[in-house]
Amino acid sequence: MNVKTTVRRQHVGHQISRRSFIRLASGAVLATSPLIGRAQSGSIKVGMSCITSGPVALTGTSSVAAVKFLFDKVNASGGINGRKLELLVRDSRALPEESVKNVRNLMNSDGCRIIIAAETSAGAAAVNEVARTSDVLFFHTAAEYSALTADPKQRSPHVFRTSRQGVHDAAGGALWFTRLAKERSYGRLATCSPDYQYGRDVTQLFVDNCKRFGSNLNVVSQSWPKLGASDYTEVVTKMLSSKADVIYSLCFSGDLLSLMEQGNLYGLFSNRAVFIPDLSEYGVIDKVKQIPPVAYTGSRYSMVYPPTAENRAWHDAIVKTSGGIRPTTWSWQAALAAQLAVNALTATGGEPRVDKMAQAIRGSTVQVPYGLNGKVTMRATDNAVIRYPLGFGMAQSAEPFVKSFESVNWDQVLESETAWLKRSNYV
Repeated sequence: MNVKTTVRRQHVGHQISRRSFIRLASGAVLATSPLIGRAQSGSIKVGMSCITSGPVALTGTSSVAAVKFLFDKVNASGGINGRKLELLVRDSRALPEESVKNVRNLMNSDGCRIIIAAETSAGAAAVNEVARTSDVLFFHTAAEYSALTADPKQRSPHVFRTSRQGVHDAAGGALWFTRLAKERSYGRLATCSPDYQYGRDVTQLFVDNCKRFGSNLNVVSQSWPKLGASDYTEVVTKMLSSKADVIYSLCFSGDLLSLMEQGNLYGLFSNRAVFIPDLSEYGVIDKVKQIPPVAYTGSRYSMVYPPTAENRAWHDAIVKTSGGIRPTTWSWQAALAAQLAVNALTATGGEPRVDKMAQAIRGSTVQVPYGLNGKVTMRATDNAVIRYPLGFGMAQSAEPFVKSFESVNWDQVLESETAWLKRSNYV
């Protein structure tokens, strides 16, 4: 039996087309329940607020695909103690106020005791206070700004982060790129990242870490396009005039596609390298018409990293069951939240008791097909995931799109994180 995903008088059938899937994921949920956490059928209702429309819709549609895949498997095997999982999806349209509205309605009107928020850092910051002060098991699965869990004032015992962190990616990327910059004699750096907390904070962390690790990079230009921007002419012109050796960008999804397309038109990438961690994302790298000649990227999600049969099988299964949507970094992060919720519900006998579920999750190591050595760890001190796949490599235009990923040393990444936590007065 498939997950019962309630939308405007629609139900998910056994097979749906890609177009239908995206339309479904974007729908508003109408179902209500007289019992908290239960539909009338006795199902366990899991709410999900995410972006399923607009330029960065890939974050949400790929997340829903991964969660639905796992819940369908659980339901097909009989559910949890006989109770089926029901997924309720709402589109936030990348608007923080809509994220808050969705989460409140999912809790108060629909009776969800488990919420998955696949929101940008701006949306996550808005809903976090609601999550902290509500009796609900809550997962942040897309936001990457680190203060969300690093700052003790923003934490809660029942709020978990399954998304990667900017402080980790910035440290890992700087470790890897500093060595490369020395080898290639890169000296002039231009940055181009979205104009909100994630883009600004992680860009600064990357630059700071490059200096700490001994690079000679000099920032000669910085651009901050708005999230969802369509015209990058001014940004491209600014980077061209900077005469940078290399461009670092945290743009993602549809925004990155726009930047790449317009940059190629102006020859921005013809005589300089780029380091774009999100370039490797499915839905981007397989859509870019012209990959820059020298393009470095990160391991957001790849069917070949980690290079295991289990990871490849998971990728293929998501594609098959979602009508063609390839997994992304947001997919595995949402899937991890779903797996943790399933594990917690199994531990409580199918009863969505928030404190008991949180206790079962905190500090646990989870077996997952997309993890390093088949597992990831939910750190107990801050309810944040660590030791997930973190590597970098050279992008190419053909499958598998990255020639090979070089893993960074997680111990060094965590050392860098600790130093940052101390500088930020979080410890």
